[in-house]
Amino acid sequence: MALPEIFKRQILVARVYGIPVRIDYRWFIVFAMSVALIAANVRKYPLQLSKLTIPPTGDLLAWTLGIVTTLGLFLSVFGHELSHALMGRAEGIDIEEIVLHPFGGLARLRTQPQNPKAEFRIAVAGPAASFIFSLVSFAGMMLTAALHFNFGTAFFFFLGAGNLLLAIFNLFPGYPLDGGRVLRAIIWQRSGNIREATRVAGFCGQLMSLVLIAFGIYMAIAPTFRAYFMGLWSVLVGVFLLSAANSVVRSTRDSVTVAQAMSPPLPVEPDLPITRFVDEVLPLHRHVTFPVVLNRRLLGILSLEDLKKIPREKWRSLRAREVMRTVNSQLFVPENATIESVSELLEANGVGAVGVINQSGELIGFLRRGRLRKK
Repeated sequence: MALPEIFKRQILVARVYGIPVRIDYRWFIVFAMSVALIAANVRKYPLQLSKLTIPPTGDLLAWTLGIVTTLGLFLSVFGHELSHALMGRAEGIDIEEIVLHPFGGLARLRTQPQNPKAEFRIAVAGPAASFIFSLVSFAGMMLTAALHFNFGTAFFFFLGAGNLLLAIFNLFPGYPLDGGRVLRAIIWQRSGNIREATRVAGFCGQLMSLVLIAFGIYMAIAPTFRAYFMGLWSVLVGVFLLSAANSVVRSTRDSVTVAQAMSPPLPVEPDLPITRFVDEVLPLHRHVTFPVVLNRRLLGILSLEDLKKIPREKWRSLRAREVMRTVNSQLFVPENATIESVSELLEANGVGAVGVINQSGELIGFLRRGRLRKK
């Protein structure tokens, strides 16, 4: 039976550095399960930390510890994804959103990194942040243990262990995990082919997912484990990652890059008078958008819709640079961006067109929404 529609939705909870942060409704189910699991363990069993033993706690402290620890872990996941997002922004990539879902998080980049080094830096930023969170948490554990503050010691232990596991798990070499993106960056650097690199990393992700599913089943049925909850969780994570890896592998067969779909640019000089543009350019080229270019550098996009909003009697005194939309991150994409990643941008940027830029920052093509639909 399909889940109710409410469980498929997301809610906007914040904007951090201008990036929308959303939570999948199903996250609340996982939140409740995590709180219950932590509370049940610390209420029934002593927590053994090297030479330190923390005795079982009462109900109130157990549930409080479950809530604050789970909040801390999900904030850590957010910090992990924010690190990806900020590194992506440092590489000149626009960040669409951060989503926290039942199995972790996702920093959604609007376009692909332009080169393997950028891909590598973005990929390792998340695990690096998680390792730092882990070290800080273990330091907090040692401090609170010295102060005999058992609640704080237990909290920092769970937080440190959770972040350490998050960092290690994400470095497994299978796409879409961070380790898979590192693997893709390495293969991309050596082969020069991002599609082949993505295919190999996606295939490794499929293998990793199948191992997780098999291990989860083994944990649930093996007499030595009988860890039903952990086994089920491993299976669910494996199924989730398998679906994502399958989509990645399929995309390498079906996706088209903008370099394959773009048209040659029909550049307009920034100082071209609008009257000349209307009289000489438009009769020859029936388009609604034109790139404004100087020395092969995209300065902006001239849209007929914007021009129509200006009274005709003012056209004589205007030049292209005064009417164009000045270039920003929504008006250009790298040549290796996929059509799938650009389609939403064409709908959202207000002009329905983007310039295509090579690694030197030069305009090499132009992509319009109508052209995309034909493809």
